Amino acid sequence: MGVQKYVSDVKILSWSNDIVYDRLSNLEFLNSLFNPDNLEQAKQQMGDKADKFNIENFTADRDSCSFTISPVGKIGLRIVERQELKSLKISNDAGPIDFTIWIQILPVDNFYSKLRLTIHTELNMMMKMMVGKKLKEGINQIAEGFTQIPFGSIPSAN
Repeated sequence: MGVQKYVSDVKILSWSNDIVYDRLSNLEFLNSLFNPDNLEQAKQQMGDKADKFNIENFTADRDSCSFTISPVGKIGLRIVERQELKSLKISNDAGPIDFTIWIQILPVDNFYSKLRLTIHTELNMMMKMMVGKKLKEGINQIAEGFTQIPFGSIPSAN
């Protein structure tokens, strides 16, 4: 077994890196994104794909969040490192696979920033063959999802 690394494409966000970092460095902002009304709206937009992933029991505080997602099970995430205005490292507390996500945020100018996600996980060769491509696709989908978050309209909790 060895540590595998999956890196997203670089995405441009329509928010400054200080706003993006401020919101992401406090996971409480996720409570507003994952409230039942927003989840229901997202399911409607996803159509047939909504049946594949169902998020329930979402809770978040400053440093951690947890939720149940079918068919995976319970997932717990915790911020383990913050580098002011530059990056966050988030590890899982609970779930079927150990991983760490590194979120890098760089300024473009006063109004835009760049974001890149990297996931590190330890997979044996069989698991790498089974889920490697899905992890690469998934990390890019998550990065793309960050471009849709209205960071500026989310109240700062810091």
